[in-house]
Amino acid sequence: MFFTLLRLLVIVSAATLIPSIGHANPIRETAENDFLDLVDGEGNVLVQGQGAADVNRKARSQGLTFPALGYWSPEGHCFVEPAPGDCNGVFKR
Repeated sequence: MFFTLLRLLVIVSAATLIPSIGHANPIRETAENDFLDLVDGEGNVLVQGQGAADVNRKARSQGLTFPALGYWSPEGHCFVEPAPGDCNGVFKR
C-alpha cells in the first residue's frame, strides 16, 4: 500500500514538474550560449523580430509551437517596450 501511494506521488509530481522544464521565462532573455544551443536543436526554428512581441506574432503566423524555448538579443532588449531593436526567439516546429 505504501509503495502504491509513493508511486502515485512520484507520477503526479513528475507530471506537474516536467512540462515546466526547458520553457522560456517570458520576461527574461536566455544566456547567449544556451540560446545558440537551442538554435542548433533538431526541429527548432529561429524567428527574428522587433522585440519579443513581434517575434511571437511572427511565430504564431508560421504555426510554431508555444511557449518559445528562449529569447535573446545582443543588446538585451527583447522585453523592452517599445522594442528598440532586433530580438531572436527559438520555437519548436
